[in-house]
Amino acid sequence: MIYNWRNCEVRFMSEQGEVGALKNSIYVDKVYSGIAELRRRTREPKESSVDLRLSELRVFSQNGEDGILIEILRNLETDNCYFVEFGVGDGWSCNTRILAEVLGWGGLYLEIDPDAFNDLDTRYRNCKRISTLCAEVTPKSINQLFESAEVPEKFGVLSIDIDGQDYWVWDALDTKFKPDVVITEVNLNFGLEKSVTERVGVNQYPLTETFGSSVRAMQELGARKGYELVHIDIAGVNAFFVLREHLTSLSFVGLTDRSSNYGLRGRFHDLERLYQGNEIQPRATVEV
Repeated sequence: MIYNWRNCEVRFMSEQGEVGALKNSIYVDKVYSGIAELRRRTREPKESSVDLRLSELRVFSQNGEDGILIEILRNLETDNCYFVEFGVGDGWSCNTRILAEVLGWGGLYLEIDPDAFNDLDTRYRNCKRISTLCAEVTPKSINQLFESAEVPEKFGVLSIDIDGQDYWVWDALDTKFKPDVVITEVNLNFGLEKSVTERVGVNQYPLTETFGSSVRAMQELGARKGYELVHIDIAGVNAFFVLREHLTSLSFVGLTDRSSNYGLRGRFHDLERLYQGNEIQPRATVEV
């Protein structure tokens, strides 16, 4: 069967291939139009007060993280063009793919699942700028992994997405490592007032509603490390922190009092996906 897609003929061998290829054509169109929009934005004058509420844009990211990150970076004008991200799966949708594949940054990806890692490693096998490691990132392993991968002490972006122990991993990271921007998941199910996180070392599935950390816990941890919370994406999943030394002549207007809005549906993470028919046993939490 032949589909005509913007004057390009794509021949498919099976019904499954037809659907997959058509979806990919739509996806590719979205990527290129997203890049064009980001290019337009980068031509705009730099601002002393940056409104992140209007910056969200999805190219490779799960939600609007691409647009937020690019808006932060273009106003920081950082020369630290290196990133670290872990919990990226096969690299198809993550926060720093736009840095690796569009802006030409160097970086390190870490992923524990061997099948996902194989796809991730294949994607960047011939790209010398990008390193990949199949490894589990824990509070005990993070500094050794950074050292062995020769991560620079000052770099541009750290993105933490390991569905739970994010707080403890960032807490354990040696203070000599100073990324300009840190992105980490938060769990709005805890509300905005509690400083609470899942207990260190918890490793149970499904995730349950008490996985990860509250906004306040992450905000207080960031403050101790010299960072300011500047925005939480509209889906209520990722919190963005900027190194405070950048904020002497630059400020960001963002929203940090989000309600749960997973998938833009005005609710928490999907319970069926979290529990998968299993009995609900919330992860153990502690106040911090």
